[in-house]
Amino acid sequence: MPMDPDDDVFLGALPPYALSGLPPYQLGAGRRRRAGRPLRDNAMRWASPYRPGIQATDGALLPISFAPFAFTNALGTNSITQVANPQTPFRGQRISAQVLRNGASASATAPVLQQLLVGPKPIILTTPGPALETFGASAYDTNLILPPTYPGMQYAMTVSLQNALAANETLTALVSIIGTSII
Repeated sequence: MPMDPDDDVFLGALPPYALSGLPPYQLGAGRRRRAGRPLRDNAMRWASPYRPGIQATDGALLPISFAPFAFTNALGTNSITQVANPQTPFRGQRISAQVLRNGASASATAPVLQQLLVGPKPIILTTPGPALETFGASAYDTNLILPPTYPGMQYAMTVSLQNALAANETLTALVSIIGTSII
C-alpha cells in the first residue's frame, strides 16, 4: 500500500509495513499545499473509517505505564528496570512521573532516570541521566519526541537512587508515558 509522506505527522518514521493491517486512507477534498508543505488541517485523516464493512481505527492521545519502581533499604543504590509493551503503534511524547516517599532518608534522595530505551534506541544520552522528578506533574515544557513503535517493541526504563534508604523507609516512583496511538 503506498504511504502518504505526510503520515509522519502522527507516528513519525514508522515503516509502511507496520501499518499494513490498516485500510488505505482517503484524502480530504480541501487538501492544499503551501510553499511545498502540506496544510495539516487533519493530521490523523488516515485513522478514520474508509470503507463499509471495515472496522474503523482511531488515533488518540493515550498513556502507557511501567510497573512501580519500588525502592527499599535492602536495594541500596542498585537500579530497577521496568518494561512497558504497547499493544498498538505508539509514539511517546511526554514522560509523567510521581514519586512517593516514606521516611527522612527517602526525602533526602532523588530517583534518577539512568536509561530509557525505545526498542533498541537509547533516549537518555548522559550518565547519570536526569532526575525523574524533572518529569513531574508540575513540570513545564518537558515534551519529548520519542521514536515510534509498533506492537512487539518495548519501552525499557532504568531508575536508581542517588543515596540508599534507611531501614523501614521506602520510595516508590510511578511512571507513565503519554503519546499518540491507534485504537
